[in-house]
Amino acid sequence: TRIDRAGLIVKGRENVILQSNQFDTTWTNTNTTETGGQTGYDGLSDAWLLGKSADFGRITQSVTNSGVQTFSVYAKAGTLNYMRLRVLGTLNAGCFFDFTDGSVPNNDGFSASMESVGGGWYRCSYTFNSNITEVQIFPANSGNSVSGGSGNILIQDAQLEQGLAASP
Repeated sequence: TRIDRAGLIVKGRENVILQSNQFDTTWTNTNTTETGGQTGYDGLSDAWLLGKSADFGRITQSVTNSGVQTFSVYAKAGTLNYMRLRVLGTLNAGCFFDFTDGSVPNNDGFSASMESVGGGWYRCSYTFNSNITEVQIFPANSGNSVSGGSGNILIQDAQLEQGLAASP
């Protein structure tokens, strides 16, 4: 915690994902390829093309965290218009994000949102209350399915932190 300029106690924020924008390191891929050097939401070449080559293609990172948390990532449609974020642990749940209209067509009953940041990019956030051991990002073929053998999306800057909202 810290004291802000107004003299109020402010909780510190921490991203517990390792290499949160280096998706070919501490992330494990299952039927995916990760290609860096793509133009990101910030105009820099630090986004990643996440392509899948089989049903249920995804990248995964092991984490140990509990309580109210928000998992977020900047993302954009590639050849696929949907993405799924999922968490595993006490809770095995997730939600889908639709890049065609900025909606969350299917979510497991917790809070999820999409914030447009321009150029077709969105900050996709999923908030839940659980003990978790893993986070996953799936390129998705529809708003309710991760089956389908091919396609890609763009991703950048994944984050998992305590609290009800994703911070900068």
